Amino acid sequence: MMVAEILGVQYSNCEINPVLREQDTPEMTAKNPLRTIPYIEDDGFCLGDSHAIILYLFDKYAKPEHDHLYPSNVKIRAKINQILFFDCGVLFARLRSVMAPTYMGRLSELSQSMKRNIEDAYRIIEAYLSNTLYIADNNVTLADYSVLATMSSLHGLHPIDSNKYPKLLNWYKRMSSLPVCKTINDPGAELHVTGLKKLMEQRKLSKL
Repeated sequence: MMVAEILGVQYSNCEINPVLREQDTPEMTAKNPLRTIPYIEDDGFCLGDSHAIILYLFDKYAKPEHDHLYPSNVKIRAKINQILFFDCGVLFARLRSVMAPTYMGRLSELSQSMKRNIEDAYRIIEAYLSNTLYIADNNVTLADYSVLATMSSLHGLHPIDSNKYPKLLNWYKRMSSLPVCKTINDPGAELHVTGLKKLMEQRKLSKL
């Protein structure tokens, strides 16, 4: 939604509750076999996976003033793609490893293994930020918005240690201060983290 907002795309939002598995209905599954959130419908075209979605939105709706988000420079674009794949295959996988058992009522707190895996992902981002101001370039790109969406929940569950990952924390604060992040990303991330923590607490109490 952040990228849609930046590109000026007109859209209507449909709330789906993942805890109730509303994305698994026959109607939703027919449109989005991945059964993932988010997914979009654009003039009858259905697309799942946030990474595919933001690339599609950029290709269809970006104007010249948006070029910095996904520059035509082959090397910068390749770096952005690398980060998008990292977010999909590594960073979000860490978050999903917490979300899945929490939604099923099986997790009362993050395990040491979960924490180690999250820390490993933080270390990788810290390394990416050693050469550029933002994750893939010295300008904000699609990669930053994608990673921020995942990091907002991870940071809420396992806060970034400023001593270990100062560049990551500074990046997170810069991104979080952007108006579109405050208005679009933060409220949803806060609800998500609060909901996960509530489910963990319920599980903890049920074990007493």
